[in-house]
Amino acid sequence: MALFERRRRPALPADVRAAVPLGGGAKVLAWARDEQSGGHVVATTHHLAFVGTDGLVWSRPWHEAESGTWQGETSTLTVTWVDRGQPARWRVTEPSLLQQALRERLQASVVLADEFRTAGRRTVRVVIRQDLATGALVEQTVPGKGADLTDPDVAREAAQRLARLRAEVGL
Repeated sequence: MALFERRRRPALPADVRAAVPLGGGAKVLAWARDEQSGGHVVATTHHLAFVGTDGLVWSRPWHEAESGTWQGETSTLTVTWVDRGQPARWRVTEPSLLQQALRERLQASVVLADEFRTAGRRTVRVVIRQDLATGALVEQTVPGKGADLTDPDVAREAAQRLARLRAEVGL
C-alpha cells in the first residue's frame, strides 16, 4: 500500500563508513552528502566528522561545537565552534536526519549553562559540557560577538558564574 511505503535512503558508502573513526562504542547516527565538495558529513554519537572525496577525514567532538544553523533557502548547514575557528559549511540538498542529529547531540553535550550581558551589552556564555565519548566534564567560556574576555569586569563575572556552575555539578 502506497500509504505505508517507506522510502529507504541509500546506505552510507562503505569507504566513507570505514574512514569515520568509531571508537568506544560510537555509532553513526546520520549523514549527508555535501553537494559542493562531494564529501560526506557524518554525525556519530561522539563526534561530527567530514570525509572528503580524497579520503581525508577530520573529526571534532560535540562539546567543541557551539551551534548549528540551517538555511533552507540555500540548503546550507553551518556549524560554529567554541574556539571561534572557521565555521564548517555544507550544502545538503538530499533529505537527511543530519540537522536533527546535530541539534540533539549539541543539546546532549550541555550539562549546565549561564549567560550574561557585559557593560557594553555583549553576551558571554559560561557552560559545563560533557565529552560524550569519555563522560568528562569540560568548562567553557564563550564570548559573543564583540565581548572582551580580557576585560577584568567581564573575566570576573565569567569566573563567578563558572564557579557557581562547577559547584552545581560537584566539580
